[in-house]
Amino acid sequence: MRRFLGGIRRPLRAIGAPPPAPTVERTDSWFWDHYEKAAGEVISLVEKYSRPFEGAAVADIGCGDGITDLGLAVRTGARRVVGFDLNEVDVDLLLRKAVDQEIVAALPSNLEFVVSGPEKIPADDASFDILVTWSAFEHVANPLGVLREMRRIVKPDGVLMLQLWPFYFSEHGSHLWDWFPNGFAHLTLDHDALEDQVRASDRHDDGWTEYMLAEFATLNRVTLDSLGAAIHEAGFSVRYLDIMAGAVHLPGELEGLPLSSLGITGVQLLAVPRS
Repeated sequence: MRRFLGGIRRPLRAIGAPPPAPTVERTDSWFWDHYEKAAGEVISLVEKYSRPFEGAAVADIGCGDGITDLGLAVRTGARRVVGFDLNEVDVDLLLRKAVDQEIVAALPSNLEFVVSGPEKIPADDASFDILVTWSAFEHVANPLGVLREMRRIVKPDGVLMLQLWPFYFSEHGSHLWDWFPNGFAHLTLDHDALEDQVRASDRHDDGWTEYMLAEFATLNRVTLDSLGAAIHEAGFSVRYLDIMAGAVHLPGELEGLPLSSLGITGVQLLAVPRS
């Protein structure tokens, strides 16, 4: 497949070839944030502190639209990258975006997507070398149940890379920062009043507004400490921890809430299975 660019025809990159400098304008910031930035952070962290992706079987739990998985499949030598999610990935849309951005002409053969259950991952025991979950665990209804499944499918010498941002009790933990840039609205407003304000705003169209309100409704209340306890109980040991935090102005209504919950916005960590 070829793409016509400014009167010059040139082939899109073959699978496995090194990434060229893009010749198209990077207008799709969402795509590049996930294909380049998110995938790049995963690759860098895992390979620096744990193991190479070369030849590995990789599972992404809560893969969303699959863009990060595309980045992992194309940019590493992983033997297999499987994205698991409650919702089916639109692979046709993913391919169109990848073609538009001159990444690939076809989705790589080492990339696949599988629909999973809320607490059941359809994979064999000890079948993956690397587990990844990126900005998904704040939506998991039962983190311990999912972590136990992840412990089941990872190999004894495997690794889990988990990123969570933002924690619910942090400044922008509602995911509604477009409507409440000052933060903490979800902790200071009645939820009905919060939803009324969002719907009354003309900041976004109705479709995106309702989508974000639905995302808000699925958020759990996990904190760094409760996440750590669940990781331990599921049979993992944390070996690398990078806490995201920053200075915040705290409304008076939050007096008495744990400062660690209010101030810690997210985390990246690596964990290994315990015997």
